[in-house]
Amino acid sequence: MFHKEGGWPQGIDPAEATDQNKYRRRFEKDSAFAVAVNELKNTIESCIKQNNQIDLFEEYFLNEESEHQVENLSTKTLMLFKDQNSGFKRGVTEISWHPEGPVKAAVSYAITRFQQMPEGMSKNSYVWDLQTPNSPEVQLESQSPLTNLMYNPRLVDQIGGGCYNGLVAIWDVKKGKGPAIISPVEKSHHDPVTHFQWLFSKTGTECVTTSTDGRALWWDTRQMGQGPVESLNVLEGTGQNDMQIGATVLEYNVEAGPTKFVIGTEMGSILIAMRKPKKPVEISSRLGVENGRHLGPIVSINRSNPNPKYFLSVGDWSAKIWVEDIKTPIMRTKYHGSYLTDGCWSPTRNGVFFLTRKDGWMDVWDYYYRQNEIAFSHKVSETALTCIKINSNGGTHHHAGRLVAIGDQDGTVTLLELCDSLYQLQPREKDVINEMFEREARKEKNLNDAIKKQQDMAKRAVPKDNKAALKWEQRKAELISEVEQQFSSLIKKEEEKQLDQQYKELDSPKQGKKEKKQAEPPKEEEKKPESQKSEEEGGQGAGAEGEQQGEQEGEGQGEQEGEAQGEGEGQGEQEGQGEGQGEGQGEGQQGEGQQGGEGEQEGEGQGGGQPDP
Repeated sequence: MFHKEGGWPQGIDPAEATDQNKYRRRFEKDSAFAVAVNELKNTIESCIKQNNQIDLFEEYFLNEESEHQVENLSTKTLMLFKDQNSGFKRGVTEISWHPEGPVKAAVSYAITRFQQMPEGMSKNSYVWDLQTPNSPEVQLESQSPLTNLMYNPRLVDQIGGGCYNGLVAIWDVKKGKGPAIISPVEKSHHDPVTHFQWLFSKTGTECVTTSTDGRALWWDTRQMGQGPVESLNVLEGTGQNDMQIGATVLEYNVEAGPTKFVIGTEMGSILIAMRKPKKPVEISSRLGVENGRHLGPIVSINRSNPNPKYFLSVGDWSAKIWVEDIKTPIMRTKYHGSYLTDGCWSPTRNGVFFLTRKDGWMDVWDYYYRQNEIAFSHKVSETALTCIKINSNGGTHHHAGRLVAIGDQDGTVTLLELCDSLYQLQPREKDVINEMFEREARKEKNLNDAIKKQQDMAKRAVPKDNKAALKWEQRKAELISEVEQQFSSLIKKEEEKQLDQQYKELDSPKQGKKEKKQAEPPKEEEKKPESQKSEEEGGQGAGAEGEQQGEQEGEGQGEQEGEAQGEGEGQGEQEGQGEGQGEGQGEGQQGEGQQGGEGEQEGEGQGGGQPDP
């Protein structure tokens, strides 16, 4: 067999065309050839059709990209900035990145616990350069520790901050360590400043501060000595007599509105204030007052840079996402195992936000990946974390949103670098997150409308004059009074029954002694002569008659009747005493009422008008 071209039988040379043609003609004349070709045709036809429909060598999804990048989330610690104060550990209260990029960071230090600040503690804050992390580049001196500070986005050499004693100060890095401008004491806050914020203006000299004294003050650094240009009392209610509540944090974003301010309070509610030209500042809406508020003071409010319509609030053990036109949160995280101290959105990714906890952990939530669990956690410090800031402007060495500065309670600032998946925008992330937030907002709005509709229907069911409610209140009062009367009558009956029982017990000893006298004497009577027994019986009868007459006539009858009875009973007593061998006399003196002496004693007592014991 020659296998180069098919299988030819022996004796046929494949190289000779005449031999091949002769063999083919002879084979084609065979009747079985046509049947075999027909069967092979059907099989080959089906294979050809399959080949035309599906290309086995085609590369599918050539231009498609995966929705999630397959990468293990991670962070890397780049450097640490430690407080230069020796002897006392001060906590980091605020961090502010330089507006031109992640090259410098201003850090404020203070002990915010009441009356826990030791004498001789340093009150200085520092500006750190990332190229020289061992020593601060600039030192900011102040009369009181700084609780808040921020770089001026227009005048980058200026740093504004609020102090623990309520003053507001402005530093110019070029002019020296001390504050260039400081507010007067009598026109400043009365409590520590909780937030300092520069405003978007042409001059770059306007700022706003909040404090736990219940006020928000607007300042102009050009006329700082004259006091604030405007002020707002932070009130949770709308009444004139409502108490002021402390403001803990303020959020201001130009893209959301240059005249709009979001204020977080100590009561866990959120207020939105409007500052319109030529009008006083007023509170336009209150969120979380009726439902959805935090269980403790709000420590952070931060708008999402890609979606400024939505903002994040952090307080107690959870974080919540709000939209301005709905008074309840549209989304919220689960309760964490430790108290939350700060939080912020990622400046580059729509669905990522960061939270710091009191046990030293940083949690990363990625709503684009999942909404019910934490995407990534990292142990930053052994002490409580106090604040977190992410660079929003990129630089030559680092992209925007990649560097995270975290401060702790011991005064150390840890600089972390995020992996690509935590700061790079994912495919279709913006559309997916916007759709998710809009869906949750619609759901929350529908729920609020349904609750409001039910409340309106309940109000309509009750007449305007509220007669049905008054009738029900009256009926309820009547039922309560009836029950109280029944209860008091039962108690009174029980008390009367107890008194009757006590009276019977007081009277029972006399009857018992009589019965005992009637039951016991037979043994003594057997020994006495019959004449003596008859005389004693006569004495007993006289005494008994006197006792009955005394009981019937009562205690308040006249002395004559009592004396008459006393004489009759006295005769019985004499007979009983003479014939009873002195027994009647002794028993009559004791008042036991035995034999003739009993009748004498009771008769004399009743006849004299004295009450029966």
